[in-house]
Amino acid sequence: MVERSEQFPHIQLKLTTEGSAKPAQAGARQQNPQTAANLANRQGHGTKLKSSLDSLIFDLQNIQDKREEEGKPPLPEKAKPIILRIDPIAFDAEELRKYGIEVIAELEDGYIIGASANDPEFSELQKKIEKFIKQENGGKKVSEIWDIIDGIRRPEYILSPELLNEWERIRDEQIYTVDVGISCIGTQSQFPNYPDRKPNESDEKYTKRFNKWINKRDSTYEEWDDLAFDRQQDLTDFVEAYNGRLTSSFVEGIIPNGAKLPDSFSCRIQISGKGLKDLVFNFPYIFDVSLPDEFAELIEREASSDTDVPTFQLQPPDSNAPKVCVIDSGIQESHVLLKAALDSQNSRSWVPGETYKTADYVSNGGHGTRVAGAVLYPRTIPRSGNEKAVCWIQNARVLDANCKLPKQLFPPVILGEIVEFYHGQIKTKIFNHSITGVVPCRTQYMSAWAAAIDNLTWQKDILFIVAAGNLPLNGKIGFTRLSVQEHLAAHRTYPDYLLEDSCRIANPAQSFQALTVGSISPASYHALPYSSISQKDKPSAFSCSGLGIWYTIKPEVVEYGGDLVKDEGTPPDITFAKDVCPELVRSTLSGGPAIASDKVGTSFAAPKVSHIAARLAAELPNESCLLYRALIVQSARWTEWAQAEDNSKKTQIIRQMGYGVPNLDRALGNSPNRITLITRGERRIRARQAHVYQVKLPEELRSQGEALEIIVEVTLSYKAQPRRTRRNRRKYLSTWLDWDCSKKGEDPERFLARILKEYDAPEDAEKGEGIFKWTLGKQNNHGIIRDVSRSAGTLQKDWTVVRSFELTEAFCIAIVGHEGWNNDPEATVPYSLVVSFEAIQANIPIYASFVEAQVEIEVQAEVEIQSIGGN
Repeated sequence: MVERSEQFPHIQLKLTTEGSAKPAQAGARQQNPQTAANLANRQGHGTKLKSSLDSLIFDLQNIQDKREEEGKPPLPEKAKPIILRIDPIAFDAEELRKYGIEVIAELEDGYIIGASANDPEFSELQKKIEKFIKQENGGKKVSEIWDIIDGIRRPEYILSPELLNEWERIRDEQIYTVDVGISCIGTQSQFPNYPDRKPNESDEKYTKRFNKWINKRDSTYEEWDDLAFDRQQDLTDFVEAYNGRLTSSFVEGIIPNGAKLPDSFSCRIQISGKGLKDLVFNFPYIFDVSLPDEFAELIEREASSDTDVPTFQLQPPDSNAPKVCVIDSGIQESHVLLKAALDSQNSRSWVPGETYKTADYVSNGGHGTRVAGAVLYPRTIPRSGNEKAVCWIQNARVLDANCKLPKQLFPPVILGEIVEFYHGQIKTKIFNHSITGVVPCRTQYMSAWAAAIDNLTWQKDILFIVAAGNLPLNGKIGFTRLSVQEHLAAHRTYPDYLLEDSCRIANPAQSFQALTVGSISPASYHALPYSSISQKDKPSAFSCSGLGIWYTIKPEVVEYGGDLVKDEGTPPDITFAKDVCPELVRSTLSGGPAIASDKVGTSFAAPKVSHIAARLAAELPNESCLLYRALIVQSARWTEWAQAEDNSKKTQIIRQMGYGVPNLDRALGNSPNRITLITRGERRIRARQAHVYQVKLPEELRSQGEALEIIVEVTLSYKAQPRRTRRNRRKYLSTWLDWDCSKKGEDPERFLARILKEYDAPEDAEKGEGIFKWTLGKQNNHGIIRDVSRSAGTLQKDWTVVRSFELTEAFCIAIVGHEGWNNDPEATVPYSLVVSFEAIQANIPIYASFVEAQVEIEVQAEVEIQSIGGN
């Protein structure tokens, strides 16, 4: 394959032109019926809000008085909790600071967890309500505040589903371990407005104003840091007052890197039930309380194959070969099939009390050993001969001998420490993370675990490859995750049950900036009384499905992780046969063979993708992980049965299989009938900016006498800084990107002008006919597949099949930056773009003609065009 990639390498995409849209102008919005009704009934709506607020203030004062009588710990004096519901479209939650309210967290459907900002009587809000009732200036926006929620309902907005289900059974004296999220952004939630240059303003005056703005921006960062320090002290004091403790402790007041985001921090605490109730109802800065995630892998069969030790010899990789850090249960480093590739001097254990033990102590063949083996041997394990390892394997042990994540280990903190050690000191870029929680991920906001992966990825040039999670074979885990047996017993048939909420991907697979891997079956099986639930190349019966949080495509790719078999009983007995299990390296520390097909799971699909990432890192050592991620997804294709399905069923396929199975050949290189164009080096873009890339299409392809079918694929991979307390990707990310394609006959300058002109137009506005009919489309229901779009996440792929005569002389792709939570106009985010063309008829050469058609295109002068409309 290396020879092939050298013969047909990826070629560089050329930035043709770029420009920036003018600042948005305020525009009229269509009024929500609820807001319109409130405005038409000022007296009724205002009185209702006033009554709710008076009741809240009265209750809070009663609570405060009783606290002193009951000897409960003091709360922050001037901050009182409040929950509101606002118009989710018209009312910008950040504007609540003008009402004396700090936004602690913004939820779906306009619900806001807030706290009074140095104003325990909510006097500013009361004034606004009075002005609204009296129709005075400054009160009209109160029509967009729909409700003030009774504090007794606070748990339903803060607790995880599993903890909420247990809430009424919480006992005062019992000790509970929970993960909490604390907002620490204050009322200064954004940077001061950037100073626009005034007409005829001198350089000296403008420079003075600009420097003043920089000082204010820097001081805002300092305020956030100071606030985080104060609030972690408030939390510590509160928990310790109940004789509890923070198990993910802060050293000298410093919040660990993995647990801190720009708007919040997370930690794990132990506290009594009495203290937990007080914390949830009354601590004003808390927005998330959840039970610790547990890791439960599928139970393995008894090993029954390959009792002979293979004679195959693994040779060490090159000294500068890529490194893959396996975060798992440890590795049997002396294993004959692994030893030569192990970077043993950098093995580490984070298991409490066993920091000196890095071996894989999981019985019946281990877990991390299997994962490490799948990185090196993604398909089959050779029995003879010798071969050089493709990468170094690094061993980061976090699971104990029971294959469990100890409760003393808080995932965000541990991941931060692992990345700091392996990337910070050894420059490791690829991290295989085959550990997930046992219940479906939440869709309200990003978990601390997933957000930590996103934030670490933002800070470093690294790639996390994570498993999608597994359904249990039988029994029940929590009340939100049903087993395969339960689904079948309830007459939910395969593969439809995979679309149930209880089958949603597990935490942290929803991470925006990780690459999530699901599983498909390697074979079909039928040997009475058992038969496989899935069939060859179809989604595994246990593999968790998407969509992910905020309708992102998750998992993005799938690999062969095995399948399950069932008999005809009621309920059916479920297990897995050797024929449907992937072949894996097996730990021999507790006896048994060195190789076996005795275990299934998405845990073993993920490292097969890590193998491709390592190969890419070896071929393109100076390129970013964003490009590796893009090339993996660009190489992915659905299996034959999925491609042949009716379009009406393809939404289901993308939820279960993402973009399909990645292909090493397509990721690394091309062929005579395929060409891939990529951006090289670091490309960065600001909000309201557009970068246009032009691809020239060879005339001989367009003038073919017969219609050739060409697959066109585009993948955008980017990363941005996350904020955990906000409700959707546009507020979770500091800057968000999407891409668009030119219309027929549209040159780069006209395309750029249109993109910038339409920048602030509503998403559902008519944008005209593009060159291609994309499979997914930029918005829901704009493509061939319905109810899903390519633009929801930070990894955006789309594809189409066109006839050669439909191609024009050239087409353009625009990468467009949009403002997220970071309103600093100088803030940039990095991205990689990949574009491929492939002739479906393998004997039609297009590579050489495409290379010849690409000419050096000078970057043209930046264009600025007045944008239209407004948000």
